[in-house]
Amino acid sequence: MYVLKIYNYNIYITDSCYNYLLKNKKKKIFYKIFIKNKGNEFSKTRIYYSVFKNNVFNKLIKIKNIFIIIDMLSLCFLNNTCIHYKQKIIINSPNSYLNLFLENKILNKIIFLLFYIINKKLNLHNGYIKINYYNFNKKTLCLLFYGDCKNCNLSTKTFNKFVVKIFKKIKLIKIIKLNE
Repeated sequence: MYVLKIYNYNIYITDSCYNYLLKNKKKKIFYKIFIKNKGNEFSKTRIYYSVFKNNVFNKLIKIKNIFIIIDMLSLCFLNNTCIHYKQKIIINSPNSYLNLFLENKILNKIIFLLFYIINKKLNLHNGYIKINYYNFNKKTLCLLFYGDCKNCNLSTKTFNKFVVKIFKKIKLIKIIKLNE
């Protein structure tokens, strides 16, 4: 069993599914997992071949010899999804039909702010921030500094004056922490 862990969301891929995907992989084309009709009783979780487009809403994950693209717009709905192979691919996605639009919207705002605003500024100093975990129910966001910002004396000041100030604009985040 392989576990794709993205922030605090898990996607499970069985060994039989991994072997099937490995046997059927194509050169320079990856597998993409997404949900069609999110939050709807008619929602369907899909896995298909796709070319990787490097943007904030696609996350490329490597499992041994396979690359899988996770649609970040579907991430909240993909939590606890199990992908299995038994003569055909069987996807059990218990959250695909739930109304998680608010959680998904906030997570995508966080990713957007990190990618296009905060990390653009920190890249000037050869550093960046990543999400360690995000808990929607507890309204908690935990971040980590990387690169030159990780050991910088001013990273705490940057975090308190710049990063927290930006994330306070998202009303549904109450606790913003920095892991050392």
